[in-house]
Amino acid sequence: MHVLQSETLRQLLKYLQERLPRTYKLYSIVRAIDQGKWDGLDICVDTWPNPDMVITRKQPGHEHGAGMYLHAEYHYYIEPNSKIHSNNVGKTMFEEICDWNAIAVFRGNVGSPRTVSILRDIAAKKGGRVEEQVQLTYNEKLFPDDSVVQPPTLPDGFYVTSLEERDVDFVCNTCAYFQEGHTSREYVRRAINAFPSIVVRDAKGDVVCYEFTHVFGTGSAYTAPEYRRQNWSSFFYKHLGIKRQKNGYLPRQGELVSLDKSQFYSKGFAAKGGKLPPKCENHLVATFRPYSKSNL
Repeated sequence: MHVLQSETLRQLLKYLQERLPRTYKLYSIVRAIDQGKWDGLDICVDTWPNPDMVITRKQPGHEHGAGMYLHAEYHYYIEPNSKIHSNNVGKTMFEEICDWNAIAVFRGNVGSPRTVSILRDIAAKKGGRVEEQVQLTYNEKLFPDDSVVQPPTLPDGFYVTSLEERDVDFVCNTCAYFQEGHTSREYVRRAINAFPSIVVRDAKGDVVCYEFTHVFGTGSAYTAPEYRRQNWSSFFYKHLGIKRQKNGYLPRQGELVSLDKSQFYSKGFAAKGGKLPPKCENHLVATFRPYSKSNL
């Protein structure tokens, strides 16, 4: 196993870019580290310069490196059809890199049918269980223009700007992930200061809606109750998307959660006729829970 140094991250970014969209979140994290906008994470590979597995890990002793959630979080990519599992290298990396004494979340491409079974085997040996969910991810550029709801025109006195340090407490009071206890105020503050965001304010300066970008590229959004069901989400999806691309970021990635394999929901988009959008990728979210913390 190798821990990549800063001078090799540009080469890794090219590797990950060639494998989009399945590497979207990992690409966003590595880009943020390379630009000096995020710290506290190591990028580990099985071999270099042609890895079959890339995975993040929190740097020892670093308080804020894990990412969005308060528990440990690992973003990975496994090259499809590689021998990473047949030669036990993948299993060894999961075992050595991860803290198996606490709740942990693994996010990455499915990579191999054996990925889930290997995580289950390790979990059983470590005294816990793994819950997995497969999401379908897509790139919003793949959607035709007529699939996006037309955003509203700004009323007189309304204006668009970016979230600022002074907005951190407001975001924490309205962000679902913070309210549910998954993330910290410090993470929200760092994300607002580091990555593109958008906020619409009314003539009094009060927030109509906002969206900010996470270290792994996707965003969290909010619309004030009195402005909901007025397509404001379409407004900030569109304008933040433009802002992100002007600043060299990837187009937003969406996540489709399957309801019954013929109906699904996604932020800002409707899949018509129960058909999958083109070029969707399976994305695995696996959560490890030690039995001693199974109630968390």
